[in-house]
Amino acid sequence: MKILLIPMSAIAETAGPVSRCRRIAVALGKAGATVATCMAEDVNYKAIDGIHNYYLDIPMPFGLPKFIATRTFPIAQKLGITSRKTVSSFDDVLRITGNIDYKYLKKSVQSIRRAIQDFKPDIVYSEFNISAFIAAKIESVKIYATVSYPTQYTYAHNSKYAKGLNRLLNEFSIGSVDSALQLFDWADKAFCPSIRELEPIDKDNVVFIGALKDITPKTCTRNKILVYMGNGTVPASLTQKVVSQAFTDSNYDVYIASKYLKPNDSGNIHIALRWDFDTMLHEAVCFINHGGQNSICDGLLYGVPQIVVPGKVFERRYNAKSLTDNNAGILLEFSDFNADKLRAAADIAINNTSMKENAIALGKKLASSGGINFLVSCILEQ
Repeated sequence: MKILLIPMSAIAETAGPVSRCRRIAVALGKAGATVATCMAEDVNYKAIDGIHNYYLDIPMPFGLPKFIATRTFPIAQKLGITSRKTVSSFDDVLRITGNIDYKYLKKSVQSIRRAIQDFKPDIVYSEFNISAFIAAKIESVKIYATVSYPTQYTYAHNSKYAKGLNRLLNEFSIGSVDSALQLFDWADKAFCPSIRELEPIDKDNVVFIGALKDITPKTCTRNKILVYMGNGTVPASLTQKVVSQAFTDSNYDVYIASKYLKPNDSGNIHIALRWDFDTMLHEAVCFINHGGQNSICDGLLYGVPQIVVPGKVFERRYNAKSLTDNNAGILLEFSDFNADKLRAAADIAINNTSMKENAIALGKKLASSGGINFLVSCILEQ
């Protein structure tokens, strides 16, 4: 069987779709499938050994010209402007990243169609890539997809951003939609890398697979606080300042992962582009993050209580609320992101026994829901 995997692209750090795509591609290859990817070589891209990658265009924020977007967007991130933007639905994400700009859609759909025509896959698998749905429909190829609760049309959408998309759909005699999010419902089969307790999607074509990664529990001394804020929630410079003020000279070693900060070691505060969180979460007492689906699930898998600062991003706010509703973490508003309140939240997360127990229980459910092997078997059985 031949599968073509296509993750969403962006010029900003958005590790989720690409990291899941890589994990799925490798697992499918090990299971005997013939796999190729169609991934844009953006900031999140990393080649996969032994797997051919087809060209895919990189979208520019708001559909701006490349020479403008590549200069202004990094400055906006550094100044914290992106964190002030309210993101109310996944339609907003697609618009901000440029993924539903008409010119980009036209180019990217054509690139994916070329990949489909050359590779001739049995299945196209979309990691939140809208263009993949359109190309697969035009080429009459089955489409599978990763989904999440807050990216559903019925959860939140913004119809005013569908104009460029509908223009392209009409060019191919495909019916108009009210929102780009309705394309996710075109999936022949969809997979949610979570559990019902966290994302209660009620659709016949959706399969819950739990966490995609396997972990081996270890008994370790827990003395670390891990921090990952991703992109667009809390400016990296503010993260460094507040975390340092909150935990310098505390009893914990603090590790901040950020592509936007210079690597640095200052006492018990350590900063790097990335850390091996898969190892370090075994040793963590608290995980401070932005509320991305991968981060939430990782924290739970390792039974680590979390402090989530979701900012104004709808999906991260949903994930944070889901976590707090299950008493496995704390939601800290961006307006409360200061040293005193962060330290107080950490004291609760670290010392609240029921919060730890709930995190462990949810982690066990995530780990026992089938994971990557279940996903692969579902794909290969068609």
